[in-house]
Formats: sequence, C-alpha cells, structure tokens
Amino acid sequence: MENCLEFNLDSIIKQRGIKRKGYINISMKPDGSYVRIPVMVICGNEEGPVILADACTHGDEYEGAEAVIKVAKELDCSTLKGTFIGVPAVNLDAANSGRRESPYDMSHADLNRVFPGSDDSFLSSYIAKIYMDMVIKKADYYITMHGGGNNLYLEPVVIYMEPSNDVGKMSMKMADAFDLQVQWKLQMDQFAGVADAEAAKIGIPVITPELGGQCIRHADRQKNIDLAYTGILNVMKVIGMLEGSFETRRDKIHVDTYYLYNEAGGIHIPLKKPLEKAVKGEVLSIIENFFGETVGEVIAPFDGIVIGYWSYTVIQPHSWAFLYAKILPVQ
Repeated sequence: MENCLEFNLDSIIKQRGIKRKGYINISMKPDGSYVRIPVMVICGNEEGPVILADACTHGDEYEGAEAVIKVAKELDCSTLKGTFIGVPAVNLDAANSGRRESPYDMSHADLNRVFPGSDDSFLSSYIAKIYMDMVIKKADYYITMHGGGNNLYLEPVVIYMEPSNDVGKMSMKMADAFDLQVQWKLQMDQFAGVADAEAAKIGIPVITPELGGQCIRHADRQKNIDLAYTGILNVMKVIGMLEGSFETRRDKIHVDTYYLYNEAGGIHIPLKKPLEKAVKGEVLSIIENFFGETVGEVIAPFDGIVIGYWSYTVIQPHSWAFLYAKILPVQ
C-alpha cells in the first residue's frame, strides 16, 4: 500500500486499481507535529460504491481498528468493485494515549457527541467537522465501530437506524449482513451528536457495531476482531462490492437499548451478565463501599435483557452501570 505525502482523498477515490495510505492533518500541535487522521484507501479496478469503515472515535475502543486494518491489507483491487476507505483511528491521539477522549481537547469533549462539528469550537468539535466534510460525506455506505472501552463489557451488538425510510431500511439490511446476534434499533433522537445519526440525516446508510471491551481483551480480543472483519466483508458483499455469499445466523434478537445509571459509587458487583434476562424490579447489581456494606443497587426498570455492564471494579456515582434492553417483536 503506497504512502501519500500529500493525501487528497477527493482525488484518490476517483482513481481505479490502487492502494494508498496517508494522513489528513487537522491542526498543528505546539511541537510542530499534527493532530491527524490515518486513512487507507483501496480502489477496485471496477467502478462501484464507496464504503467507509472506521474505529477509535473513542480512543480506548480498539477491536474495530484491527479489523479495519486487516480488511484494508487483504482487499485485492482486481476483485473489488468501488472504493474502500478505512480509518482505524478517527481520534488518533486518544487511541495513542489509551483514553476515550483526546488529551489535547481543553473541554474534554466526547468526539462522538459533537458531530457534525464546528469550525469555531474546541478541538474535538473541529475534528468532527473536518472528518464529516472530508471523509464521511464521501461515502455511500458507512460502518463506524465502537466497543466497551476500558470500563465496560458489551455483548457484540450492531446498531441500525430506525427503518422508517430508505436510508433506515438499508441500514437494517447492512446490520443483518454484519450478522451479530443482537441487533439494536436506534431511535434518531436517542443520542445527540453521534456520527451514525448525523450521517443518516444526510442520506448515508450506516451501522454501528459495538464489540467487547478492553476489560476482557485477552480473553475475547481475537473473537471480536474476527466478528468485525467478517461483518465488514459481508456488508461489502451485500452492496455488490465483493463477490460471494454467506449464511446468516438464525438466533438474532432485535432490541431497544437503554443506559442504566447507578446512584452511589463503590465496588460494582454485577449479578446479571450479558444476554441474561431479568424482570422488572430485579436487582442487576449491588454496589458496596470499602467496608463491604451495600450502598446501592441497580434495578431492572422493565422486563428485559442485559447487553453490557460496567466491569471495572470501582464505579463512580451516576455512571453507565448497565446497557439494558427491551426485546422487540420479530422483524
């Protein structure tokens, strides 16, 4: 894959039969280096759609990054129709430091809460603006990968947009092809400033796989990388960029997912694990202080199923204790 000293994405994606990699420079740091975004582009010999796959918008969510790199390295221009854009670390400085947010942002902003971004704001908002305009808007299809990061464990789940229009229906089709057991239907107004919802608003079909977390990196790392890698290729087959077929699993469940917050901080002791069901009023976890006394509980607000939970030993007050979901009727 050839390096580009001056990386012009507009020019590169119009070419055929090439592989290029380089950086989009955002802003200069005090030491003269740049806040920048690494980009890999594989242009097939034949015309076709443009798909964008990215990861590490949150810097501690690495599983998707390794899948993007593997796909980009293995794609063959002679068998690819269209163009693959791979961005393994949207928030490169956060990924380098093992943090969710960029260490250079004075506002400590969450990059995936400030899209579509702004020219006239703190660094994360500016990154979002540049990335939206220079990369996301070039895509016909978009896969943006996340995970549990340093503190959460998530059962592999793929988020799709509400299928109320053609963009949402294609999003649901992409999620089905990505082929994880849990399929999360996202309401467009459920989160503010997230990249997937903002992309959908401008007509780009998008899905968000959420895979694993660093808390179980040694145990499940390769499994989640493989799921992401296979999922990307499956989506590319469905939209006609690659030849081939695949069988999808038959045990899929569709959910509407909510974050549950704890009141008191302390030692978090989950009683329910991912894919375990609970009934309304059941205790999902208890929180103890350092004397071993119970200071709080997280209670199921409705009959549902656990998708993920705070897995780091200590939890701060009003944190993401659980991702908990309602199971939706069969689609």
